[in-house]
Amino acid sequence: MNETTRTLTFAGIAAVTLVAAYFTDRASQPVQLTGYENVGEEFYPEFTDPTQAKSLRVVSYNEDLATLKVFNVEFKEGAWKIPSHHDYPADAEDELAETATSLVGVIRGALESRRKNDHERFGVIDPLDDSNTNLKGRGQRLTLSKEGGAPLVDFIIGKQVPEQPNEYYVRKVDEDAVYRTKLNVDLSSEFSEWIEPDILKVDRDRLIEILISHYSIDEAQQKIVYESKTPEENVTVLTRKNSTTPWEMRGLDKKTQKLNTADVNQLVNTLTDLKIQGIRPKSSELAAGLKESGALKPRTQLDLFDLQNKGFVLARGPQGNTQLASNEGEVVLATSQGVVYSLYFGKIFTGSTLDIEVGNSSQKKDEKADEKQDDAKSDDAKPVENAESEKGNDSALKTSRYLLVTAAFDPAYLGDPPQKPEPPEKPADLKETPAADKKESETDKKEASADEKPSPQAAYEKAMKAYQSQLKTYERKLKEYDDKVAQGSELAQELNERFANWYYVISANSFESLKLKRKALVEPIEKPEADPAKANTTAPPVGKPATPPAGKKPEPATAKKPAPAKSEDKKPETGSPAKDSEAAKKPAAENSASKPAPAPKETPAKEKPQTPPEN
Repeated sequence: MNETTRTLTFAGIAAVTLVAAYFTDRASQPVQLTGYENVGEEFYPEFTDPTQAKSLRVVSYNEDLATLKVFNVEFKEGAWKIPSHHDYPADAEDELAETATSLVGVIRGALESRRKNDHERFGVIDPLDDSNTNLKGRGQRLTLSKEGGAPLVDFIIGKQVPEQPNEYYVRKVDEDAVYRTKLNVDLSSEFSEWIEPDILKVDRDRLIEILISHYSIDEAQQKIVYESKTPEENVTVLTRKNSTTPWEMRGLDKKTQKLNTADVNQLVNTLTDLKIQGIRPKSSELAAGLKESGALKPRTQLDLFDLQNKGFVLARGPQGNTQLASNEGEVVLATSQGVVYSLYFGKIFTGSTLDIEVGNSSQKKDEKADEKQDDAKSDDAKPVENAESEKGNDSALKTSRYLLVTAAFDPAYLGDPPQKPEPPEKPADLKETPAADKKESETDKKEASADEKPSPQAAYEKAMKAYQSQLKTYERKLKEYDDKVAQGSELAQELNERFANWYYVISANSFESLKLKRKALVEPIEKPEADPAKANTTAPPVGKPATPPAGKKPEPATAKKPAPAKSEDKKPETGSPAKDSEAAKKPAAENSASKPAPAPKETPAKEKPQTPPEN
């Protein structure tokens, strides 16, 4: 090997050694871990103004049913609505503001993982990620957006950190890193928490009439079928004058029957606290007709099909007239404001919470079973529900019923309008008294004797004064009545605006409480049992003494002695209060028998008062 070759060999060995040393040094350096540099930083530092939030979406995943539940609230067209529930109006402004405020400045806590494979363990898989086939470990996705849809906050909230209240495993949608994060979000995705759940919003103290119609529909013949041949049993009417008077039933035999107040109170409680379980939109044509006239008048075949599908049909009544009727009768209630609510009860159906709230194709699978259950119900039957529904399980099937509500105004429930008084008739020969003579006539009236008959002029003037007073009272009451008419009409229109767009879904239990039969509201009057001892005792004839019982002598009748006359000169004896009270308790006859009445003393002539001489 020549010198050149040896030199090149050593140079190559040195180069290889240097390269090996470099890689060995790099391999021995600590690995730079990403994610740790963000600990203690805000997830969304640019989100500082909670009023920017104009929409909220919550997506959760049900592992048992392998289904998504999407709930969102959005401000659009000048109002808060729930797009996930057919754009139903929401009372969301305050709730959304509180949620947005709680998400401002959320800090990344300790880093738990940087690997995507750990997402299932921490429960932070995106529920909207279709590429991930895992059925477990999906979290709740919470998104706040500003107007226009740009996201302000987009979290995946996973499981709660063990033994750490208000701490959860959280990650951003576009990051794999999972952090422990403190969250104080009091967020509900329940439909009932974001709306006004009270359907009627009626004050129980204003209720003055409740009418329950007991009928069903023969859909084959499109005919109303009443349950009884007796008219009074087909319509139950409860009335009262005001909130302080008791309820009464028309046609009640008060000699043998009385009202079951417990069931009546339950009926009133259900009406005044009727809750929304779910909603379905009406067609725009049907809703428009309700808003215009307050009457339900189907305009198209689509309207008729939509109504019939939910148990509301146009059927012939007893007089042959065609009217809107419902599958399970109706309840009408009137208030002292003149507002009349008509509640039509439609078909029964069974479904999960999501089916009940917004409707779902899965609810049709039990339609036939529901119809059989509806037909098999007796008068006192209760709805059959899945046992799991009592535990509040969203996957449990629950029984519900469609409800259609309309409102109208009837001034008859305001009471009779005030009647204008008639002016007194002026006598034909009566002349107008000059103003100068009026003072003299008033003086003459005062000087006239009490038994003197007033002149026609005075009688007419007195009647005119009374008429003027009555006229002022009438004008005041008429204004009050007109104000009530205006307010009642306005309230009925507002209610129709709210009712017109929707079919409601109520619980089957609420329906059972409202559709009480007449016999359930009446109970017999129990007659008191006769006392045998008193029944055999006869009263003695008037004027004859009662015959004493055998073996006992009659007591002699004693005449009452007159009470002793008090002497004007004799002073009462003083003694202890105890003795005085005991003496006062003794009967007058006993006191008079123990002491003889003293003779009255004559007053000496000189002590008699002198009668003054007449002037």
